Parts: sequence; C-alpha cells; structure tokens
Amino acid sequence: MTKPSSNAELILAAARRAVIAKGPGTLTLSAVAAAASVSRPTLYRWFPTKAHLFAALTGYERAIFDEGLEAEIRAHRTASRQLDAALQFLVTYLDASLGPDPVGVDPAFALRSLSDSLPTQVETLVRLLGPSLDQVPIVSRGALSRAQVAEMFLRLAYSHYLVPHPDPDELLATVRTLAGLPGRHRSRSAG
Repeated sequence: MTKPSSNAELILAAARRAVIAKGPGTLTLSAVAAAASVSRPTLYRWFPTKAHLFAALTGYERAIFDEGLEAEIRAHRTASRQLDAALQFLVTYLDASLGPDPVGVDPAFALRSLSDSLPTQVETLVRLLGPSLDQVPIVSRGALSRAQVAEMFLRLAYSHYLVPHPDPDELLATVRTLAGLPGRHRSRSAG
C-alpha cells in the first residue's frame, strides 16, 4: 500500500503496527492516536470504538494484500510469469507484512486472522490470476478448480509462515514445481 495519505489511513497503519508488535489485547485508542500523530478527537471521529477500528483494520489488511498481489501480477505480461510472481508474493507476504512472530504475541488472534482472511484471499487470487491458474497441471486436467488450487497455494504460504521452511527459496521452488513452473528462483523484477 502506498504511503498513508488521510488521517484514517494514518490511524489504521498505526493500529496495524501496534497489533503486530503487542497483539490486539493491549491496544488502546489513545496509544493508536499518539502513534498516528493525530489527536484523540480525530481518531474518535473516524473510529469511535475499538470495534470500529478492528472492523476497519480488517478491510485495510485486505487492501494491502490485494494491492500488493495485484501489483506483482500486473508487472508481468505472460500467464506463467504472472503465476510465478503471485506464488513468490504468497510465500513472502506474511513474513514481510506481519513481521517475524505475531503468532507468539497472540496466537489465538493470529490464527483467527489467518482463518478469516483465507476465503477473501482465495477470491482475490482467483480474480487476479484467472486463466493463469489454468496452466497449473492439476487444474488443466480438471482435477481441481481454480479456487481449490488457489486455496492450496495460500495454505502452503500460511504453513510456511506458521512453521517456517529453513530455506524459503527452496520452498518457492517446490511450490513452482507443483504449479508446473520451472522450480528455479527468479527475482521479483523478472518480467
């Protein structure tokens, strides 16, 4: 996501950082206002309660995922490169966006967040990749649908986040092989 431009985005970015660092249980609206460098009345105008803030934070997280994935996919012209870019994004997204150990901060919240995010992330992946998913051998044979293979890729990325693979490049090569792509590591700028 680009640099936050409105007070609401500043507040959401600050709340996201606070949840990642300390979990949702210790989050206070006053601390979020201070971290966002906005007054408490400004925060309350946008988010009158923690429930409102958390609801908006869910949408904010979805937008970050969607925009990041779309940027990676749109940077490439061919279906193979788009699929490859999406797989690399999935394997690295959680580490890059949520930090090294939000599960340790609040395991129940982290697992619930992943579970709640899965259906919308599957929809996003299918919407953005569309026919690019048809080149995955198990989809082209009709054994799985686009949505089923998208969910499989996301679950692999989630599992890597929860139980990190010692070599993410090796994991990515394996996922690429499952997708019917060359298993070698490619830089994000290839395209």
